[in-house]
Amino acid sequence: MIPKEAIVLSLVLVGLSPVLSQTNGVRQNLIQCYNSSYLPEIQIADGRPPATLNILIEFIRRLEDNNPTITSRELSALILHRLRQDGIMGTRSTGVTDLRFGVPFSTKRLEAYKSTLILQRFLTNITVDLNFGDLEPAEVCSLHFLISSTVENRVRSDETTTCSRSSRYTSRIFRRKREGEEPPVTEEPVIPDLPEVDGNSGDGNVEVVEGVEGFGVRSILGSTSDVSQCPIELGVVYTNHGTIKAGQVLVGIATGFNAETVSGSDNRYASTIAGEIAEAALAQATTTIVIGASGGWNSTLNPRYFFLQRNTQLQTTDAEIRGSLDGLYMALRLDSWRSQFSDIKVSQILDLYYASYQRGVFDESFRSCNRSLLYTELVDPETLRAQIQAFMGPLDDASQYGQTVSSAAYEELTTAALSSFNSYFTQMNTNDLACTPDNSNIERVATDLLIFLDTSWNYNTVQSILSYVLDNIDVNRFGSRYTIFNGQDGTNVTSNNTNNILDFYKQYNQTVHTRLSNGFSYTRVIEIIETIGRAKLDNNTYDGAESTIALLIPRTTPTASDNTFLTQRREIFRQSIPDVTFLVLGTGTQNDYSSIVNTPSREVLILTESTNEETLKQFGQNLVERIQNVPRSIINPSCGSAFTGSSNTFSVTDFVEPRGVNYYRISPNYFFTGDGTRNLRITENSYGSIDVCISREQIRPNNQTGDCETLRSQVRTIDISGYCGETVTGCSPIFISVFGNTTQTRCTDNLCRFPDNVKYTITLENVGCASSAFRILSNFLVVALLFSLLRF
Repeated sequence: MIPKEAIVLSLVLVGLSPVLSQTNGVRQNLIQCYNSSYLPEIQIADGRPPATLNILIEFIRRLEDNNPTITSRELSALILHRLRQDGIMGTRSTGVTDLRFGVPFSTKRLEAYKSTLILQRFLTNITVDLNFGDLEPAEVCSLHFLISSTVENRVRSDETTTCSRSSRYTSRIFRRKREGEEPPVTEEPVIPDLPEVDGNSGDGNVEVVEGVEGFGVRSILGSTSDVSQCPIELGVVYTNHGTIKAGQVLVGIATGFNAETVSGSDNRYASTIAGEIAEAALAQATTTIVIGASGGWNSTLNPRYFFLQRNTQLQTTDAEIRGSLDGLYMALRLDSWRSQFSDIKVSQILDLYYASYQRGVFDESFRSCNRSLLYTELVDPETLRAQIQAFMGPLDDASQYGQTVSSAAYEELTTAALSSFNSYFTQMNTNDLACTPDNSNIERVATDLLIFLDTSWNYNTVQSILSYVLDNIDVNRFGSRYTIFNGQDGTNVTSNNTNNILDFYKQYNQTVHTRLSNGFSYTRVIEIIETIGRAKLDNNTYDGAESTIALLIPRTTPTASDNTFLTQRREIFRQSIPDVTFLVLGTGTQNDYSSIVNTPSREVLILTESTNEETLKQFGQNLVERIQNVPRSIINPSCGSAFTGSSNTFSVTDFVEPRGVNYYRISPNYFFTGDGTRNLRITENSYGSIDVCISREQIRPNNQTGDCETLRSQVRTIDISGYCGETVTGCSPIFISVFGNTTQTRCTDNLCRFPDNVKYTITLENVGCASSAFRILSNFLVVALLFSLLRF
């Protein structure tokens, strides 16, 4: 057997030299992704991260970070040349091929022809190295699967369940939409009551829920001549405004950066929607060309399988239409964007265009929910017609469709295909969710989330909730980070303080959940949180700009002895570690946790086991809202956990986007004492304008509840010397809101999530450190000893 080191080297070598596409088999640089003896289970979607937008963006960001000297123009093309190969499908039952000599996969589907043509002739091959850096081989392969288009149409053993449910549910969803009733989940149907199959994208040890056979390769039946009634479409990504073909979006961006005309074809059109329509016309070669193919996901919490509603004429699916149009829109706008901000990144384009907020790429109307509007604004019908017809010749020459099409028929086929597309696109837009007016502020989350999990809970229940939460609190290097601990013994489940959403799916799965000790030790959990809280305060470079939240997920409520201990430690936290907030997702009643939290009605959610996705999403959304409501802390890095630092001046630099808002809390521990005049200064650093509101009572001050001022390259100074009385405990915190107003679109700092972020600085001058915790038994060991004695 080839050693694992050789596998890693082989995958790393993907980026070291130009890789030409091929249509007669899996490319050599990708063959490891299809060899189950090298990367077990990666060929099955359960063995990869879910197909979500945040997963795609995280992959792209990590490649950008690993290749800081490569431009977006180069990177967008490199990703496609190195990692995209369409049309790959299994050729026989798994295990027949001797994996020492090859893999049972080949490029047998029609998607391979167009993809190869685009990569070889219509997209410049960049001859610089692509460094995968800290991306593991399984992650590199996961990105390959995420951006490569194919359809798995072999018959599966699950079809009596999946196909019938998918068809019924799709009809019901669309009927309800036509009648004006909102669909229960998203614009795209979910096949209800399908069993979740656990996935592990890291160690290859995928565990299947007992009594359930996995989808995909594992459940293929019979010979490859059998055709599934609801094939699985691959290379698709779930978004709030319709499933997209990720590779089509990326190739649109790449050709926008590398625009050229080849044999009369504009590569921006040929690689996107014109190519898709031309492919359907040539493959079907009739005057009644079928465009579009809808489908439904196995889940929108963990989307891994997208089931199509028919099994023929799949050249231009709904996901391909959306992805191709999105890619074309981006390609046509790229020159304009680069004139505003020359260093715009691929990840930024995706993040802005598909944002759930009313954001858009430098324009609130330029976002995915406005596909129909953008089509009218950007796509000239005659230009599209000409581009479809121009691309037919090169595509026909490069493909094998089972018939020979006369070049004289190109014009008629173009007319027929374009007519079908126009009709179908109108219908598809009535089913997709459109933009809705939203005047609310954009609240990005920046938190250090410490999750303590009692594994007595059902895995699918807590995994689904946590998946939703992490997907909606901005887990990335600009926002939030998280750690999952076992609630019984405190062992780490995930890496410490990871801001990588991929780690959740790689490090926490059914197998890991089952192996962890059941139960919840409140003593051990509080000890760990206190240790982490003090360590952060003792780090002389840590200034906050994030909240610290301990999320407890117990299956049992605290005992009387637990409550005695917890009440003591809560006072310690209030006095000595004031910037830690506790939230509970547990059983029992809210008041059962009153010894842990300050306001049970706001900080405790009661959890019940459920398999219903909408119920689990609601649990997740309730948690997200509570996490959002915790303001970011500003911490004096000189104070330490003993609050003995001398008077000093310190600053926190942060960023806010237009229409965004960041909320802060400054504990009185950091301004109760000081030398001379103590000032709070807020500076807008000539990146645009911000509105700053300050309050001592309102946690989220605005222009009705706070003292507000607009800053444009200005400094606001407030004398806070008299803000406190005689005690720290009697002094209220300072609450600050910073609203993004206008922008100069020039943010290039490493911590700028978007080019139009506005940079500002919050400074505390001549402030000291104070704590009244000396009146409390703050030594943990002493309290633990007393707690032990109380039990006897």
